[in-house]
Amino acid sequence: VRETSGTLQGSSFAGMTTLTTDASTAFYNPGSIGQYDETTYSVGGSLIVPRSKMVSGKGTAGGLATGINLSRTDYGDMAVDAFVPNAHAVWKLTENINFGMSITSPWGLVTDYENDFAGRYFGTTSAIKSINLKPVLAYRFDSGLSIGVGPQIQYFEARFDKAVARGTGVEGNSSVRGDDTAMGWQAGLNWEVFPKTRIGLAYNSSIKHTLKGKVDFDTAAEGLSYVDRDVTAKVETPEAIAFGISQKFGEKWTVMADTQWTNWNSIDTLTFNFSGDTNTAIAGNQNSSSDSYKWGTGWFYSLGTQYQYDENWRFSAGFAFDETPVTGLHRSVRLPDSNRYWTSLGANYKVSDWAEVSLGYTHIFAHTADVNLSSASVGSFSGKYESEVDIIALQANFKF
Repeated sequence: VRETSGTLQGSSFAGMTTLTTDASTAFYNPGSIGQYDETTYSVGGSLIVPRSKMVSGKGTAGGLATGINLSRTDYGDMAVDAFVPNAHAVWKLTENINFGMSITSPWGLVTDYENDFAGRYFGTTSAIKSINLKPVLAYRFDSGLSIGVGPQIQYFEARFDKAVARGTGVEGNSSVRGDDTAMGWQAGLNWEVFPKTRIGLAYNSSIKHTLKGKVDFDTAAEGLSYVDRDVTAKVETPEAIAFGISQKFGEKWTVMADTQWTNWNSIDTLTFNFSGDTNTAIAGNQNSSSDSYKWGTGWFYSLGTQYQYDENWRFSAGFAFDETPVTGLHRSVRLPDSNRYWTSLGANYKVSDWAEVSLGYTHIFAHTADVNLSSASVGSFSGKYESEVDIIALQANFKF
């Protein structure tokens, strides 16, 4: 979830490593914290409205799902709207030292199919939620170079539901839930090379979670001899490196360009380890379950501009290309992701000398995504998805 700033939303997050317009623009680069001349606060939220529709599909039952009806393939929008809040602050401690804090939700996902979805043995409801705290201490040298470092403290919660069967023509549902709190780190620099030119470089580490929770089965699944168990799973959120440059032209125009590399290779195989067999009536070991994702790396490129219309109004626009880390061979019904293109517009209004309001809008176009999954234990599913997203971000900024 990239949506952490109403200001940056309007430029498709161009300027995320260099701008210090308000406190929210420093989230991606801890080095930017040292460039603020006064104490500033930002609070806001983003309404994310995704639409992902399966336009064609086919399910074939097999193995434990033999005899199950998988005929429904006309399922509509399975993406779920979300409101993502954020809060940021930068405190001026001395002439050269600043302290910053961001509270955001950088990882999130909710998709939800109905129980008669043809691909339900590969997933029905998927939900990921996170809360990330990023305290930063930054120092600005007289040369215009600012460096910042700090920890990341992250709470991560996951839920994965799917259908289960036992080869009797009867089925039930399972739900795996777990959570964890873990730490990582961050570092960055923001350098005002010339009076109107800045470059930024930032690193955010991966964070290794060991989720602990339970796998719960509904009444129908319990009738098939499925048993609730405790569960653990290891999940590693990816590391990321971002670089950018911004250039002011005169007193009104600023042009920003950024790129970010995210190492999604950490999302490989998700294995749930249970405290015992989940079904002793099925031959073989039933004390673990694995989902293969095999994600690769992903690049994000953005180009945007800001225009200072007058003393009170500032406008922005931007375009971005967001490369998916998901490969066609391992694309899941839980996240039928594909390459995306962003177009954004934004506006900032200065209410007073100490208060400003930011509004950003983004429309995301996505490539058509094909899903092809098969398993000897439950059968196969194939489908074609068309997706798009609208995002509206509103933010209030204060300076003291």
